[in-house]
Amino acid sequence: MATNLLNLVFKMLKDKLHEPPCHKKCDMDKQKQPPFYVYTGPFISSPPNSSIIGVIGEGIILPCHVVAHNIPEVFSVQWIFHEQSQKITVSRYDGKNKKEKQDERYQGRTEFFRSEFRAGNMSLHLKKVRSSDEGSYTCVVSFNDTYHDVLIELQVAAEGGVPSIFLRSHAKQGIGLTCHTAGWFPKPEVIWLDGHGQVRKELSTTKMTMMPAGLYSVITSMNLKPGSDMEVSCRIVHNLLNTTSESRVLIADIFFPSISKWLIIFLVILCLSMVLISTVLSKLRRNGTKRGGKVHGLNKE
Repeated sequence: MATNLLNLVFKMLKDKLHEPPCHKKCDMDKQKQPPFYVYTGPFISSPPNSSIIGVIGEGIILPCHVVAHNIPEVFSVQWIFHEQSQKITVSRYDGKNKKEKQDERYQGRTEFFRSEFRAGNMSLHLKKVRSSDEGSYTCVVSFNDTYHDVLIELQVAAEGGVPSIFLRSHAKQGIGLTCHTAGWFPKPEVIWLDGHGQVRKELSTTKMTMMPAGLYSVITSMNLKPGSDMEVSCRIVHNLLNTTSESRVLIADIFFPSISKWLIIFLVILCLSMVLISTVLSKLRRNGTKRGGKVHGLNKE
């Protein structure tokens, strides 16, 4: 068995060595054969972190790159948005008729990089990002009867304006402070600080309301008591964008409805004196009434 196998191998090598040289006809046959490519990476590459952040009102590029040595002219690429239980075709390009189709909600807000299709760039430029654009997107590329896809997660954010601090009202020998700012997404974190940059111990209440544009308005309040640190800061923290916005005020003692200790002592003494005087006057009146009654009796006798 082993002898027969060795003889077969030697015969194949012999035939190969005595094969006539191939010239023009062989070259033509090689050109008819389809090329063979070796892919050194994934078919569709995605960023190391498949989650990207888009700022509301600005543009963002949803990345999608095909790793291939050659991309045919006839292909299709579509971006799909996953909204709860349904899928929405955000934008689709068909290489057969060279046309692009968009969903009504994305009309005029998406654009492919057509000049870079052959280089494998299937990314989508999403313009004027909205809060409703947040979610999962899939890039699907099809050619040569095969398709491949990649999932991208889009997070949406917006940084609001600088907060403003207002004197709200007097409350229990203190003053009420209110901090207001608007234009945030998603909900930010609110922190009240003292002059040393430490979180204040006073209790605060915060209310966040979504405005018609899909952004949040923030109103936070606290009561500042006499004797506490008069330097107050209202800090708004955007954890997604890793940014902060802050306002600081210094409250003067004149704003506090404080009462002097000496004034309190004087008022107490005054009250006691009035009580004492009224008591003395009352006794004098009683004594005067009794004496008047005795004199009247003697006159009758």
